[in-house]
Amino acid sequence: MSDTFIGLIAFFIMAPMITSIIVQSYIAHRHIEDYEALLPNCSFIIENRTLFQNGGLPGKLMRTGLIAWVLAIPGIFVKKGFIDLDEVKRFPPRTKRLLVSVLYVQCVTLIALVIFNYVCLEP
Repeated sequence: MSDTFIGLIAFFIMAPMITSIIVQSYIAHRHIEDYEALLPNCSFIIENRTLFQNGGLPGKLMRTGLIAWVLAIPGIFVKKGFIDLDEVKRFPPRTKRLLVSVLYVQCVTLIALVIFNYVCLEP
């Protein structure tokens, strides 16, 4: 495989990854308190807020990512008793779609990066 082709593949993996990180950083910096206010009875969200509240932007990114996981797969958190399913259902659909799509883009690009590293960069 030529270096140009490998570089193009890397670009098409890294561009969405970096874009999603920038979008999540903006969301975390501007809106994390609003999103946490929509889930006031979820013990998982409350505990993570107290854990990461003094973490600056990285702490806000963690809190945003954890809210996205709760919105993406609420069944696991309900079984453990960490969240209130009614609050998750009342979460605004547009915001939920935004957070979950950023999460999915990050997961897919991470998997693509791992596969790319294994397939293209192994000697």
